[in-house]
Amino acid sequence: MVRDEAYRTRKYEAKMDATSISQRFRDHKDTMVEQVEARFAELVLVEEKAKSVCEAAGVSTRDIPFYLNFARQCYRIGKQFSQATRINEVYYRYQYWLNQGLNAAILTDLAELCGVALADYPAP
Repeated sequence: MVRDEAYRTRKYEAKMDATSISQRFRDHKDTMVEQVEARFAELVLVEEKAKSVCEAAGVSTRDIPFYLNFARQCYRIGKQFSQATRINEVYYRYQYWLNQGLNAAILTDLAELCGVALADYPAP
């Protein structure tokens, strides 16, 4: 059934009421903070492991932020996509950073930190 535009407008206006938005945030704030704390803790571990991989490989301090960006992207992909899609998404980011001049072996090691084995990926 198609809804009338006036009905949709009234519903939208009701949602955008400042007191209802404020109440919704108050109701969910504790849960939201718990969730973000857990994700931040996981992300810190990923970044620490990624930085240790970079330092062991002798990566210049100038280039470390780029490798950390790749590790963060792999972490996000791991949380967002199923295993079937995950390897394709990580491989896409891998190709991007490889084209930016980063080292293939280090990128592969960083992808493995997030559970994606790029060595098994079928080459095009």
